[in-house]
Amino acid sequence: MSTSTTKMDFGKAGLTMLRRLLVFAVAMSLVLALVPTPALAAGKTFHFSFAGKGAEAGLTTCPFQPAANVVCTDTFVFVAEQVIKEDGTQFSSTTLFIYQFSYKFDRKGNFIFVSERSGFADVTLSIDQKLTSASVSATVPLTLCTVDRKGNFTCTDAGTALVSGAWTGTGDLVRQNGNFHVVSKGFTFNGHFRGQFRDASASVQIDGISAGTQFFADMFDVSDGSVFVCHGDC
Repeated sequence: MSTSTTKMDFGKAGLTMLRRLLVFAVAMSLVLALVPTPALAAGKTFHFSFAGKGAEAGLTTCPFQPAANVVCTDTFVFVAEQVIKEDGTQFSSTTLFIYQFSYKFDRKGNFIFVSERSGFADVTLSIDQKLTSASVSATVPLTLCTVDRKGNFTCTDAGTALVSGAWTGTGDLVRQNGNFHVVSKGFTFNGHFRGQFRDASASVQIDGISAGTQFFADMFDVSDGSVFVCHGDC
C-alpha cells in the first residue's frame, strides 16, 4: 500500500521538539546498549543520566519540489560528550551518530522508501564553552538497510565512511528545562531535563561529499536524568 507525503514547515517550536527528541533518543539508545538484558526484571529500578556539550544537524539533498523517481537523502548527524550512569556505574565517551534516510516519489506523488544507513563512532569533539563553534571528524562503520518488493527488510555491513562536520553559532543562547512523568501498568518513568541551545549553520561532508542543504542545526549543553521502575515483566 503506497502513501503520499508533502513537505511541512515545522516552525520554531517544531524544530525545538525535533532536536529535543533527537538528543533524548540517542542518549537513551546508548544507555540501553549498556544495560544487560537480564537486568530488566520485575520490581527493578534503574537510574540513568546524560550530560554534556554537543552539536547536531539535519541536511537534505532533496529540493522543495523533487522530481519524480529521483532519490533524495536526508542526513542527521549528532555528536556529544556523554556521561551515562546505570545503577551507580558511570561511563564517559564522546560519540558521533549518523543516520541517512533515502527515498523518492513516483509520478503520482507516492512516497517510496529506498534505504537507510546509520552508524556510531567514538570521536574527539572540538566545541567552545559558549557554544559558538564546533567541529568533528571521524571514520564511522555503517550498516545499510533495504527492503525488497515483498517487503522484506534486510540490513548488511556497509563498510566505513569519513564523516566531518563544522558548526557556527547564528543565534542567542536559549535555555530550556522541564520534567516528564510516564505511567503504565508495567512501568513508571520519571525524567528531568535542563540545558541550553544555540542555533547554528552547519556543513557536513561524507567521504568528502556534501550531505546537502541544512534544514536545522544547533549546538547544546544539556543535563538529562531519568528513573525507570519496572512493575511487571519488562
